[in-house]
Amino acid sequence: MLPGLAAACPLVPADGAAVSGDGLQAAWRVADAAPIEVASHFALDVRVCPVDARLLADDATMPAHRHGMNYRPTLKPLGDGRWRVEGLMFHMAGQWELRLDVRSAGRTQVLRSAVDLP
Repeated sequence: MLPGLAAACPLVPADGAAVSGDGLQAAWRVADAAPIEVASHFALDVRVCPVDARLLADDATMPAHRHGMNYRPTLKPLGDGRWRVEGLMFHMAGQWELRLDVRSAGRTQVLRSAVDLP
């Protein structure tokens, strides 16, 4: 969990990852605690803070290979800063970079998180 986070906006439990930038915070975990597997669709539970922030987009790329995913995920707002992202697929093993585009107080920030898929 990120330091200084208000109890009103708890992030995803320790089985996920947290990222922050300039007053915005986000955390994610794989939905249903299922492991990410190569070439298999998966979903994420995402929490953004402050709770009135909006998750605008979720994408992933492989920086070493200079390409992204072959699928475009869908975002479902669940309320209280919670979102479900469905339809993700990492089609090959290696280092991926998850990108969360979050909008709050009239500005959009990109928060990035590394994902290593063996």
